Amino acid sequence: MKRVLPKQEFESWLAEFLPQLKDKNFKLEPGIVSDRTDGKLVHLDGVNFSRAWSLYEIAKDLPEYAHLKNTANAHINYSLPSIVGDSYEGGHWLGSFAIYALNTITRD
Repeated sequence: MKRVLPKQEFESWLAEFLPQLKDKNFKLEPGIVSDRTDGKLVHLDGVNFSRAWSLYEIAKDLPEYAHLKNTANAHINYSLPSIVGDSYEGGHWLGSFAIYALNTITRD
């Protein structure tokens, strides 16, 4: 929605759609992968990267959402080690999701 709506309209939409995101105490735990050789469970690492990417994008232009960077960092830090190793189930595609997430990190 951030890509298709003007900034003010996006802010209004986001405040209505997910009002809890504005709460500075908002928490969203990373998806936990209990078995990285399970081709279905490892998709949770991809979800973590996707969440991080989206949370960084929200926080990038909206200072009142800057606290979401911490949640995004937690998601990346949990799943980043899984992009290396000998497990084909995630190793062959998670790197691209990690790059998308890492490319959206903003520096203060």
